[in-house]
Amino acid sequence: MSNSQFYIIGKKGAGVLFVRTSPLRVASVSHEAIVEYEASHPGVDGYARIAGAGKAMLVGQDGQPDTSLDEVQIKGVESIIASGAVISEADFVFVGEVVDAGWDFNRVIQLPIESALKAVGPSGASAGQLFEAILSDRPNTTP
Repeated sequence: MSNSQFYIIGKKGAGVLFVRTSPLRVASVSHEAIVEYEASHPGVDGYARIAGAGKAMLVGQDGQPDTSLDEVQIKGVESIIASGAVISEADFVFVGEVVDAGWDFNRVIQLPIESALKAVGPSGASAGQLFEAILSDRPNTTP
């Protein structure tokens, strides 16, 4: 049994993010790459294809013997996503756009995730560096 989790987060028009924990690895597929894929595969919804393949990979890599999705099940996931339905196995997911201006807003709103927000903010660590955030209810303290 692994202690690693895998997240596949897709938002039509924005792309798909792949996150693996322990060790932390992050990759993304841009909306532009998905549109290019769709152009070379007429009639295919690129987001749906990623969702179907991703779910099949997760089921096949769950550490359980003999678990997998067959082609019909994969096409079912693709169909659900292509129809506009939202499927999630996460307890919560928030997706939105942010701008760097005003990033250092009211600290009360940021508690207890201030440390994580500093890491991913405009003055956070440079690309390629990993940061393990802490939770804290004390505002304006250095993690």
